[in-house]
Amino acid sequence: MKVLNMIRRMTSLQKKRLLSTSLFVVLVITVLSIASTIFFPIQQDGFSELSLITYNSSSETFEADNYPYRLESGTNTSVFFMVKNFENTVKYYQIRIKATKISQYVTYEYPLNSTLSFQLYNNTKYEKIVASASPSEKREVGTFTGDYIWGPVNVTLYSNSELESVLEGEGYVKIVFELWEFNSSIEIFEYSGIFTFLEIGYTY
Repeated sequence: MKVLNMIRRMTSLQKKRLLSTSLFVVLVITVLSIASTIFFPIQQDGFSELSLITYNSSSETFEADNYPYRLESGTNTSVFFMVKNFENTVKYYQIRIKATKISQYVTYEYPLNSTLSFQLYNNTKYEKIVASASPSEKREVGTFTGDYIWGPVNVTLYSNSELESVLEGEGYVKIVFELWEFNSSIEIFEYSGIFTFLEIGYTY
């Protein structure tokens, strides 16, 4: 109320000066806010991206299409995985490839354990230290090369008696690709909660 009374007692010239000063202060604050956003951007939390792709020999390009649809006993098929590091730091990644029943639930909270799945390859087969993407690289779409990209990496999906024992006669298999990240403080790989999978028909 005191402020309102003071404004009412001000002359028109004083009111104009107050308005001008207020507008100037608002303008300065706006300019500083924009400048700080441009020159001192807030560091956003990054993320890692895991995807599965295939190679089209006709067009000689990679694509997210035409995935393997059947795996026969004693044979194998191929697919490619790719990891992009959109984190704000260098990452040491590991891919673990596991086969399980199609009915098996996969979660971002816990990795598949050995009683529910068969691990196709040992842990050290697919590991790589990957640089982080630059601001311009984070805006790239459909890119398959760069220091921040691991892959595309060709993976041979195969069958054996251990896989068949896990499936227990089921006609489909779920091939799960889990992304693990190295924790340098305790020097072990930890499950990132990032995964993708293929569901493939299986013939015994």
